Amino acid sequence: MGTKSFRLFVCIIMLFSPILANDYRQRIVLNNLFTNSNYPSIQIALEQVNTQLLSQIDRQFYFNETEGMIECDVGIGIKTFFDMLNQSPSLNVLFTDACQNVLTYISETATYFKLPIISFTDSDLSLLTKDRYPYFYHIVPSDHSHNRVRTQLLHYFNWTRFGLIYQHGSKYTLVANDLSNLVAMDKTQFEVNLTRGLAYRHGPEWEKDNAGYMKGLLTDFKTRDVRIIIANFNQTIATQMFCHAAREHIYGSRYQWIILGFPSLSDWWYEPTNCSKQELIRAINGTLQTRVPRFSIDTDQNRSDNVLEYLKIYSEMNKTYFDAYAYDTIWSLAYLYQIQSLHNQSNIEIFKKHLETIDFIGATGRVRYLNGGRIGEILVEQFVACRMMTDGTCISPCYEEEDDCNLTVVKVFLAKNSESKIDPPILYKLNPIMWHGNGPPRDRTNQTIEFQHIYISVFISISICSGIGLFISCTFLAFNIHFQSHRFIRMSSPALNNLILCGCMLAYMSIIVMGINSSLFIKKSYREIIMNIICPIRVWILCISFTLAFGSMFSKTWRVHSIFTNINTTKKGIHDSRLLAIVGILLFVDLIFLISWQIFDPIHQKRVYDTPSRLKDNHDIEIIPYREECKSKNMSLWVVILIIYKGLLMFFGSFLSWKTRHVTIPALNDSRYIGLSVYIVFICCTLGSLVIFIPNEQIQFSYFIRSFFIVICTTATVCLVFVPKIIEVYRDPHSRKRQPRVTSRFLERNHHRAAVTVQNYNTALEDNQHLKFVLSMQEETVDRLLKELNNLQTGKNNSTNVGTLELERLVAPNDETEETHDDDPLLEGDDETSINSMRNHIVSRPECIARAVSLCLLNKIQMKQLYWPDSVGIGRYSIPSFNDRLHPSSTPSPSKIVFQQTHENSKLIEIVEDNELSSNNLKRLYDGLGSLDEIRLSEMIETDLIS
Repeated sequence: MGTKSFRLFVCIIMLFSPILANDYRQRIVLNNLFTNSNYPSIQIALEQVNTQLLSQIDRQFYFNETEGMIECDVGIGIKTFFDMLNQSPSLNVLFTDACQNVLTYISETATYFKLPIISFTDSDLSLLTKDRYPYFYHIVPSDHSHNRVRTQLLHYFNWTRFGLIYQHGSKYTLVANDLSNLVAMDKTQFEVNLTRGLAYRHGPEWEKDNAGYMKGLLTDFKTRDVRIIIANFNQTIATQMFCHAAREHIYGSRYQWIILGFPSLSDWWYEPTNCSKQELIRAINGTLQTRVPRFSIDTDQNRSDNVLEYLKIYSEMNKTYFDAYAYDTIWSLAYLYQIQSLHNQSNIEIFKKHLETIDFIGATGRVRYLNGGRIGEILVEQFVACRMMTDGTCISPCYEEEDDCNLTVVKVFLAKNSESKIDPPILYKLNPIMWHGNGPPRDRTNQTIEFQHIYISVFISISICSGIGLFISCTFLAFNIHFQSHRFIRMSSPALNNLILCGCMLAYMSIIVMGINSSLFIKKSYREIIMNIICPIRVWILCISFTLAFGSMFSKTWRVHSIFTNINTTKKGIHDSRLLAIVGILLFVDLIFLISWQIFDPIHQKRVYDTPSRLKDNHDIEIIPYREECKSKNMSLWVVILIIYKGLLMFFGSFLSWKTRHVTIPALNDSRYIGLSVYIVFICCTLGSLVIFIPNEQIQFSYFIRSFFIVICTTATVCLVFVPKIIEVYRDPHSRKRQPRVTSRFLERNHHRAAVTVQNYNTALEDNQHLKFVLSMQEETVDRLLKELNNLQTGKNNSTNVGTLELERLVAPNDETEETHDDDPLLEGDDETSINSMRNHIVSRPECIARAVSLCLLNKIQMKQLYWPDSVGIGRYSIPSFNDRLHPSSTPSPSKIVFQQTHENSKLIEIVEDNELSSNNLKRLYDGLGSLDEIRLSEMIETDLIS
């Protein structure tokens, strides 16, 4: 009886032991705070975990659902959380899908209770701060994972330059900062060209401000040539942004947008905007987005039977976007509790330690954790415009303007993590990307740096011209040195001519130096050094060449002006040494100026970049021209000082040439040509200064114009000064001809008529009286001197014919050739020695007095008489007629005979009787004899020209 009863009791215990064991299994309560009750994946995961995994360790999950769903409100969320703490003081874990703003406060509060909080919907970077939220964990890949994938995309398409747009707010601002930090630490030299935050305000009253801000932002990106745009904003701002991008034409083959994908099952581009559907499709077409997948699409993974069963059910159930992540969260906790018992708060550190050891294949892919965050898969998708078919399929491509054109999302890359948790993800290509052009857009305009320099053909051509000029100048220099003892060459100051030639040769050399650039040197390492030497040489050569050439011509012009305006020049000559001293002073000023410039503000080579230009057939190629310029810090100041200094010298020289334009001094036989050269220099320099108005980009034209004016100016100067000398030496190689002393354009045959009007009748009469007075005194002086000559000749046998010969020379015609007498000091130039010798000869040879007197009468009186008629009217008289009228009955004096014969032979005056003068001729008023005053008469008496 007892044995049977015991056996029956054992059988009953064995029969009900599974039920009793199930009742006594350890319950692990999973508390939750949900905003959405529709998570069927949680129930499936609990059933699979409790029956297959936790049953092996006598544990089971108990899901303590919250009564009612909480709203995304901070106050309600915190109150619900504290109510849960009061009801269950011993919590194991909090399982939630609360929104980010609620989750922030709950996670911070949970720190004081050492309560682990696991979110299967949030990926905000702010919650990954372990100092503030040490017990927060999430299974959705964080935004940091998106940035790692974006960095890989930049590497994949070789994009190193991009811009950032982010919405103001903790979530999107942190994403932008995290991406900037990632690319900064990357070995690739990424360039964040432009970063702009977007302050968007919701409400119709802010619509205009939002539109203006977006338009300005996109204009900045377009102006800065930002091609790759990475954007972080919500769905509402996304539609508005692409609407403005469509109107600003920031889309197509030249641009690529990469946005942060939205965890949404609906098409976000249907948000209301001011743009049409076609405009939005046109702007969004081709845009890339990174997004967490709803479930894993990796078919290569070895999934468990539980996952395969869940995925089969998943396709049929009413689900949310994060259902699969909730499923994997339950399995993550199950594996965690399988490793270690976590039934009180003292085991929280063990919880943190073993969480990072979890590694399994779930519904969302491989599940691993690092620093409280999930290391998961990221999808790279592309929006492609396609044509919707009747069966629901979408065929691409299509034209955005078509009504049946729509957008579809194409998965192009799957980013999976490698075995190492810290290594960057690997991109696996799923489908080809649809590009607007022939390939990926460039991250920037392809900039080509182009060196704008003088073409070698232009440089060689101008150098040849300069070389010819140098050869001619050297030839003239050799000619001037060889024939410097020739009378014609010696009288033109050969030393100054040599300086003119040296200046011209330096000017030719400056053209060659100006054309030298760094492209002519093979070794790049020496280019900068050589150009830094050439730059100051250009300024020095051009400045010194102008001083030598123009300074010498200026000094010669000054001498002509001095001789013409000063009567005392016949008493004291202007030695060549004085002219050389003038050139030396000018050269000394140049050296002081150039040395100061080089010491205080040295000239060096500098690269100057011009405005970029793009090819007409390819806007992705931009040419950035640059040129080499010689500059200093205060270049403009130094140039202005130099222009003022040289300009004043040139203007004064031109003024002297203009004042002496009617005067030639054959003793200084090149005076007229020197004056013409000064004019040419002034004109060429004035026209050449217009080069500053030529754009700096026109290097070839600017160099040609500068070279042209320098060559023309220099060549004209050389030819005008030296070609007449070569011709004269060729005609008279032994310098047998004598040169007249002083000539003027007034002594040339002149067909111009001079009319005396009634207004200056008195002046003419007064001048006429002066003339009569001077002539009378000159005749008396000549008679006295001739008597002295006759008395001297009577006492000398060998000198009988000397006075006669001198008198014959005085009355000889000007066109007859005389024999050369080198001992005559009047023809030996204008130096001081010749003048002193001349004075000695006058004292030792009294017969020369007659010649001096005759020449004085010829030069001082004869020219003036051309404009001194003795009666008012139209008629004019020659000098012989005038003398006859002055002394009609007297016997002509010897001086009068000299004047009459001289003028008859030279035919200087043409007697003109014209009663029909035009009104234009009458405008040429008589000037009078202003220079013949009492002071001059006194000087003539002192010089023994008037007794």
